[in-house]
Amino acid sequence: MGGAIRSEIRKIFSTRLWWGLLIGVVVIGGGVSALFASLVGTTNAGPDPADNPFLIMSLGTAQLIYAAGFFWLIAPLIPLALGVILITQEFRHQTITETFLATPRRWKVLISKTVAVVVIGVVYGVVSVTSSAVFGALVLKMKGEPTYLGDDQVWRTFAMILLVFVLWALLGFGFGMLIRNQLAAVFIALGIALIAQIILQVLFSALGWETAPKLLPNSLSQGMLVTSDPTGGAGGGGSPYFDWWIDALILLGYAIVLSGVGSWLLSKRDIS
Repeated sequence: MGGAIRSEIRKIFSTRLWWGLLIGVVVIGGGVSALFASLVGTTNAGPDPADNPFLIMSLGTAQLIYAAGFFWLIAPLIPLALGVILITQEFRHQTITETFLATPRRWKVLISKTVAVVVIGVVYGVVSVTSSAVFGALVLKMKGEPTYLGDDQVWRTFAMILLVFVLWALLGFGFGMLIRNQLAAVFIALGIALIAQIILQVLFSALGWETAPKLLPNSLSQGMLVTSDPTGGAGGGGSPYFDWWIDALILLGYAIVLSGVGSWLLSKRDIS
């Protein structure tokens, strides 16, 4: 099993894919965090404290800044696409046959691939956290604002970013096993993650449904990352998220179900 896991990890780092997407993680993580940090103390997001989480710097604002990419709905797309590509490239280049012939027990291959996805998800999460913390805190320092980097809740946000990256990568991995065509799988997965969720969010809001929007993967991710109200209570009303641990469990459930179903189907399919 150890050899199979090492083999799957080597496959990832033997291509240009991993560092190409890693550059995107740095740009998104650091760039969007720096942009959010630049809004602190301004009315660019509106003059009303209830609607502007950047008007006054707070713990919730710091969490929002360091997790900024997930609130622009672009940060999850990278681990999602990565998970899809890691499995579908085996079908695209028809190397899955050699992989299963080298390790006839398919469950070992699938477990090894899952572990490899978790490892690469953690690596990408660490890079995202580092770039967000560095660029976000740098802008806050330049503006004379507190960075909150010594606060336990901010470090909990950093830990949750690692978990979110892993879960989104597993979602992509499971989706890639369901739709083996790489191009179709990537576009459909990204379309569902970005466009479909936005449409559903608008639809649920129009219908007045309060619970359904909280169950969307993007909302679950955001609820895991920001545990303090960025407006300092000025917004009033209830939270748009469940408790962070409930969000984590539901998103984990999505990842387990999708990866489990995909693994089961792949274990039963013929290979050529």
